[in-house]
Amino acid sequence: MPRSPATDPAPTDAAPPTLTLSGLTKVFRVGRSGQAVTAVNDLTLQIGRGEVLGLVGESGSGKSTVARLIARLHDPTAGTTRLGGQEVPRTLRGAPLRRFRRRVQMIFQDPFASLNGLHTVGYTLARPLRIHGLARGADVQAEVHALLDRVGLSPGAAYARKKPHELSGGQRQRVVIARALAARPDLILADEPTSALDVSIRLDIMNLLLDLRDTEGLSLLFITHDLAGARYMSDRIAVMYAGHLVEIGPAERVIGDPQMPYTRLLKAAAPNPEGGVGERLDAPGEVPDLRHLPPGCPFEPRCPHAREACSAALPRLYDVGPGHQARCVLHDPVLAAAPALRPAGVVPASA
Repeated sequence: MPRSPATDPAPTDAAPPTLTLSGLTKVFRVGRSGQAVTAVNDLTLQIGRGEVLGLVGESGSGKSTVARLIARLHDPTAGTTRLGGQEVPRTLRGAPLRRFRRRVQMIFQDPFASLNGLHTVGYTLARPLRIHGLARGADVQAEVHALLDRVGLSPGAAYARKKPHELSGGQRQRVVIARALAARPDLILADEPTSALDVSIRLDIMNLLLDLRDTEGLSLLFITHDLAGARYMSDRIAVMYAGHLVEIGPAERVIGDPQMPYTRLLKAAAPNPEGGVGERLDAPGEVPDLRHLPPGCPFEPRCPHAREACSAALPRLYDVGPGHQARCVLHDPVLAAAPALRPAGVVPASA
């Protein structure tokens, strides 16, 4: 039976959040001129212990770059990262990076590309156990079999002998999840973990991740362009556009009553509860070139509710409900009263 969406907030106690990002920024230099491209711009958010945070947005919004910054596949340009309350150095190498990676694991979009086709499943799962000193000798094989059983590949001994090409897409993704679990992490970064899979097995993988959250006490960053999937998986949802966080709050509030025009547009792009958000949205204009972002709100050129203030400066995140924030001047009583720059109606005022 499909499980219900994760709507209850994660339990809180005196322990610090699993992850805290403050002002996280990444600027890439591209081309011969070294032109600056700000892929992630001053991102601040938290992921609580045992919480699933959904991170959504169009392609190019910066959500995958966020995961790579957290995992230290890229070094941040600015900002701080705290894992379990302890600040993580901006640059990690050698043994400190290995210790950090044990606590923060990634699940990538394409399970076939993320597995080495020359090695058996057993070898793939044994490596993190040995690298991190989590099992030795005969215990390694027993732990590998237990990991496979835990992700629904049973009997584990039989799957351990297989190579990736002998598995289906869903089975390969289960192996990738087992490899992440092998390190006994505190946080898993799942970057579009179901988008390369058949629709019929996406729900199984999402339910597996939620079950592991419940049984292992993991925190999870679930990155997707699929708003329906984010609603099913997440306790809270954060929405990104052009490298900026534009809305964040409880999943049911963000999806049920979006307070930023871009989030309304994402919701309108999902034709039914079973459908997903497309990679292109039916809206005027284009996603802004990150090399030439507008001076104010990055969504202003496409927004049917834009005011003059929207192009003057980046709006702040306004409190719009319990634990719910939106980056939009429509929530400023003075600025919202100003005339709109263009006729409303492209995006419904309440989708």
